[in-house]
Amino acid sequence: MRKATEYVKTKWEPMTDVPIPRSPNITSFHFSLDRIFGKGYDFAGESHPFYEIVYVLSGIVGVTAGEKFYTLTAGQCLMHTPNEFHRIRAEQESEPHVINLSFHADLLKLSTDGGRIYEPNDELREEFLEITAEVQDGLHNSNPELLAVQRVRLERWLLLAFRNGHENGISTNSGALCYAEIVRLMQGHISENLQAGDIAKMSRMSLSKLKKIFASYAGMGVARYFTEMKMRRAAELLRAGARVGETAAALGYADQNYFNTVFRRVMGVSPGKYRQR
Repeated sequence: MRKATEYVKTKWEPMTDVPIPRSPNITSFHFSLDRIFGKGYDFAGESHPFYEIVYVLSGIVGVTAGEKFYTLTAGQCLMHTPNEFHRIRAEQESEPHVINLSFHADLLKLSTDGGRIYEPNDELREEFLEITAEVQDGLHNSNPELLAVQRVRLERWLLLAFRNGHENGISTNSGALCYAEIVRLMQGHISENLQAGDIAKMSRMSLSKLKKIFASYAGMGVARYFTEMKMRRAAELLRAGARVGETAAALGYADQNYFNTVFRRVMGVSPGKYRQR
C-alpha cells in the first residue's frame, strides 16, 4: 500500500493555455424600452451605429432587417447590427409586447450560420427581462455600477441565448422577395447615381410597383433608401480610414461639398468629424 506522503510524478505536458478573446465586449448601453404596440403600429425605418435586440414577448411583428423581412412571434428575438436599416410593425391585428435593448460593443461575434431568429428558453427569457429592467433603471439614474453588472450579465446572456438561430420566420412572399432582390441590386450599383426610374427599369418592374414595395417594407421612397444606403457605406469607408474625397468619389459623388451636405443630413455629423471619431 502506498504511503500517504508518496505521489506519482506525472509526465510533463506543454502548456495548453487557450487564448480567449473577449466577445461579446459591450462598452455602453444606449437605451432599454418596454412597449406594447397598438394594432396597425408601423415604425418608419431607420439605422444607427449600435446593436439593438428586438425581443417579442407577445403578439406578432414584422421586422425588416437589411434586405430581409421577418415575422417574429412570442418568444422570438433577433439583433440588428450597427448601421443596418431596420423597421418594425404590428402584424395580424395583434398588439405586440416588445422589448428593445441597444448597446455599443467593440467586438461581438455570434453565430448566425443557422439564421437570425433566436428563441431563448424560459430561464433566459426571465433573465433578459431582469437585465433590461436594471439597464433602464441604471440609465435613468446614471448608475455606472449597476450598468457595469448588467453589462457582464448581458454578455453571458448573449453567449447562451444566441447559439442556435434559424430562418423559419423569414418571409417568402413575392413582395418580400422582390424587396430583397432590389436591395441587392442597389448594393451592387452603390457607386452609381441611380434615380427611382433607373432602379425600376433595372428591376424589370413599373415605378408604381417599386414605390409600393418600398412603402411596405422600408417605409420610405426608393430614392431616399438608396441615398441612405450610400451614406451607411460611406460611414464604413470613413471608419476604415478612407479620406472624405475618395469616399465621395467611390460612391459616385463628383461634388465633395454636396456629398458632405448629404452625409451630414443623414448621419447628423460631417464626414470629416465622423472620420475623427
